[in-house]
Amino acid sequence: MQTATAIYGFPDAATAFEQRHPAFNERMGNFERAITIAFVRTQNMTSPADRFVYFFGTLIAEDFMEIFLVSVNGYGAAAMKLLRTMYEQTVTLRYLNDHPDEVQDFLDFNAVQLQKLIKPIEETFGTKVLSDELKEEQRKKFEAVKNRFMVKSCKSKTCDEMRLSHTWSKLDFVSMAKKAGHIGTLIVPGYFIPLRHAHPTLGSLSGRVEIVGDRMEFKSEHQPDMADQALMTAHNCVLIALEIQAERFNIEGLREAIDVCVRDWRDIWSSGWVIPGENP
Repeated sequence: MQTATAIYGFPDAATAFEQRHPAFNERMGNFERAITIAFVRTQNMTSPADRFVYFFGTLIAEDFMEIFLVSVNGYGAAAMKLLRTMYEQTVTLRYLNDHPDEVQDFLDFNAVQLQKLIKPIEETFGTKVLSDELKEEQRKKFEAVKNRFMVKSCKSKTCDEMRLSHTWSKLDFVSMAKKAGHIGTLIVPGYFIPLRHAHPTLGSLSGRVEIVGDRMEFKSEHQPDMADQALMTAHNCVLIALEIQAERFNIEGLREAIDVCVRDWRDIWSSGWVIPGENP
């Protein structure tokens, strides 16, 4: 017995996307081939940096698929929210691939984040929700690394007060992006503009309302322009993630596959903020 499968989404938005970007569907086979070469394979990895680059690259490829799904259905604001995360991860991947001596800091900071999480968990769910054994084990992991993440709590040269940093790196994110090569040139479309949609700001609201006569109304229709901008930037990010795989692992056939995908990017988008691998 066959049962009907429910289709979720907006066929009219998907059709409009194909009409705006007919080359996208035509070239997806090339993109899929590059993704497969990069991530569907067996790799002997001997260092934390190798494992980080491989698995974080895979994560970025998955992020792209999520953004693609909402973009073709016209959810531009949703695509922007997802793009901010993807962009931050791509910058982090690029930076740590170039600075592998800092990968362990990135990994060890997880113990700090988990320690900070215990208090709100207990405040929300009660002090008995976590076992004493689990909390003691986590405390030991935290104590083993916390001194590496202590920073001054004031800017004075004579200040001796210290506090835990909110991040694993001594660089703020924007500074890290500037040190991460070409991906840093996407800081506005990949970070600052999506930030307006990811946080509760007037900017996140103003683009979704309109004045009709003497009334203010919420715009429920699709946001194709915003969706296209987010997807174009995400497409750029995933190509950079693929390039990093080729740099670190020297995978047979990957660089040639990436070259094809970069040409496809040009044909699909025709124009954009940054062409992958080139200065703007």
